[in-house]
Amino acid sequence: MNSKLFFLFICAVQSLSVYSYSARDILYAPQEPSSGYIVGGEEAEDGQAPFQCSMQYNDRHVCGCAILSEKWILTAAHCLMGGIKVLVGTNSLTSGGTQYEIEKVIRHESYGDPPYAYDIGLIQVKGSIEFNDKVKPIEYSADEVPEGSVAQLTGWGRLSTSGSVPDKLQVLNLTVISTPECREINGDTVHDSHLCTFNKAGEGACYGDSGGPLVFNNKLIGLVNWGRPCAQGYPDAHAKVSFLHDWVKENTGI
Repeated sequence: MNSKLFFLFICAVQSLSVYSYSARDILYAPQEPSSGYIVGGEEAEDGQAPFQCSMQYNDRHVCGCAILSEKWILTAAHCLMGGIKVLVGTNSLTSGGTQYEIEKVIRHESYGDPPYAYDIGLIQVKGSIEFNDKVKPIEYSADEVPEGSVAQLTGWGRLSTSGSVPDKLQVLNLTVISTPECREINGDTVHDSHLCTFNKAGEGACYGDSGGPLVFNNKLIGLVNWGRPCAQGYPDAHAKVSFLHDWVKENTGI
């Protein structure tokens, strides 16, 4: 897609009531590239989320992701594009860690049908990811997460819709809400393949958080998909891993 068409696409998407939280949009839109912080979070402790990774384009953070194994990484389908690499093993976007090239990517075959649904994708890295204290895989969950559960989100998303760029990984605890409640607030865009979280205005995901891991009981339960930017008092929607776990298993063997 050429730059003019991409810009028109961005303008069209921005007119919608919801928005995918990818920094890719920031990267290509005619403004200063930026990613920022999770809204209302705090700086993660060193090694707190060793499964966390950063998808990089020209050494710039684009989306979050989660390490499943030595070969496989899970993220949001809308984050996948050519020319990306994956950074692991660091909480900092400017120092440390190891970068891996990509062998192939797999999008869910039903991604976007209906719009925003099945927003999950896989990355297979070239070679094998080397594990250590700061690089570890996370198990994904096939179990439904009870309403009211408190899950942990990590990422390098913006502090606000036009917020500043972070260096350090951010962390925020979010409360899981039911799909009917989320659909009542956010409308029919909420699909059965989504898991929703909400605390209050001023806390939530933002641009650059897409694909980032939502974790409960040390298992991966979600990947940031979309919301009404950013932390404006509406729930965020994540790819619901319990709904999509068969697809992950079929494509990875994990």
